[in-house]
Amino acid sequence: AFVPGVVEGHDERYTAMAITGGLPVAIACKLILNGQIQEKGASLPVSAEIYQPILKELQTFGLTFNKTEKQV
Repeated sequence: AFVPGVVEGHDERYTAMAITGGLPVAIACKLILNGQIQEKGASLPVSAEIYQPILKELQTFGLTFNKTEKQV
């Protein structure tokens, strides 16, 4: 059953860690190969040019991210 905010693995090979860790990397590779990410060299995915298209494609897999901030 789908629970919002929770990713469950399918089996011992396709774990939740493999899905949530592997998909963004695979999407980034595809975007680089297709020329949609132009950045050269090693870089952190902190610029919108890099993370926005990855987040958008992750939504097609049912993975969404919500940012909340709380002052402590």
